[in-house]
Amino acid sequence: MKKISTILVILVALGGGAAYWSLSREKKPQNPPFRTISVERGDIVIKVTESGRVEPVTSVDVKSEMAGEVKKLFVDEADTVAAGESLALIQQESSQAQQVAQARASLERAKIDLDRTERDLERQRALYEKGFVAQKTVEDAEEAYRKAKIQYDLTKRQLWLVLGGMGSVPERSLEDTSLETVVIKAPISGVVTSLKVEEGEMITSGTRAYMGGGSILMTIADLTKMVVKVDINEVDVAKVEVGQEVRIGFDAIRGKVYHGRVKKIAPAGVLEGNVVVYPVEVEITDLDGRIRPGMTADLDIIVGEARDVVCVPKEAVRRRRGRTGVLVLVDGRPVPRPVVTGLEDEVKVEIKSGLREGDEVVVFEEGVEEEMLKKLRSMRPPEFRPRPRPPRRP
Repeated sequence: MKKISTILVILVALGGGAAYWSLSREKKPQNPPFRTISVERGDIVIKVTESGRVEPVTSVDVKSEMAGEVKKLFVDEADTVAAGESLALIQQESSQAQQVAQARASLERAKIDLDRTERDLERQRALYEKGFVAQKTVEDAEEAYRKAKIQYDLTKRQLWLVLGGMGSVPERSLEDTSLETVVIKAPISGVVTSLKVEEGEMITSGTRAYMGGGSILMTIADLTKMVVKVDINEVDVAKVEVGQEVRIGFDAIRGKVYHGRVKKIAPAGVLEGNVVVYPVEVEITDLDGRIRPGMTADLDIIVGEARDVVCVPKEAVRRRRGRTGVLVLVDGRPVPRPVVTGLEDEVKVEIKSGLREGDEVVVFEEGVEEEMLKKLRSMRPPEFRPRPRPPRRP
């Protein structure tokens, strides 16, 4: 009895088309309730589609260590510059001139005292070696030199702070008055993508973090390496892996498909609205001069691909109770056949085994299959029909 039950279940799941066809042909043999599709070979591509924004891999905001006036700009937007090339001339603001003069005078006095105590120490050491002075005299000279050195370092730092510097004092000599004007050099080679200041404008020091990090003079970007930054929904990010192929399109560049590779996937997601997304970077591998920072890019991340495989429409595949099969037209009638499937996209399913190219699979018209199953259920013997549930006890 158990064996008969299993056979009936399989017939209902996969062989219903044959039974229904047998019933319906008595009424309308000339209009079968299904259509057939020839099994063909084709390509199946599974992709994650998103839109992102083009950004350079390397982009630097140029600032000045000195607060003051922009006396001269040597470049303009869209100019190409080399690392070390002069960008701007900054002159210290006039309100600091008196403070700088006082700090510089203090530094000069401290330097004179330091030189004097150093010479005295050398003289006392020479006299001590000849036995003309006591060791206490040398020790006093050493202490005087140490105090002068401390005072010199202190006045040097004070001048550095007045000049707008932060952190450690540079090794270069602060006695040089050229420090009151500074030529800003390009930190990298690239293109000036934006110019933030004009000649005559006052700027703040880039080393003073408490003032907002200082004024940005300009931004330089290396346009020879660019990526598309995109946010991937948490539903799709598990499919995406570093190294996967990406096809890239631009609204601004019609008729060309660019290529790229997934370069980086953020390990942690961020909440945008009510959706968790993961920032992903896609490297553009065939970059050309038409692609510019800020462009919107449409991405197809290829997460699965099967080329020249046997495939059928998704609507032809039936999955019932762990079994997968199709209905194949044999001698004019639908016959169930189990299959093993592979990749599937929104339209097609790869058939790894069970079908051959040229087979005819059956696809029922919309609504017919459900009607067919209802008729088959009504035809089952009473002993195989679902038993009604007993009423609940109050």
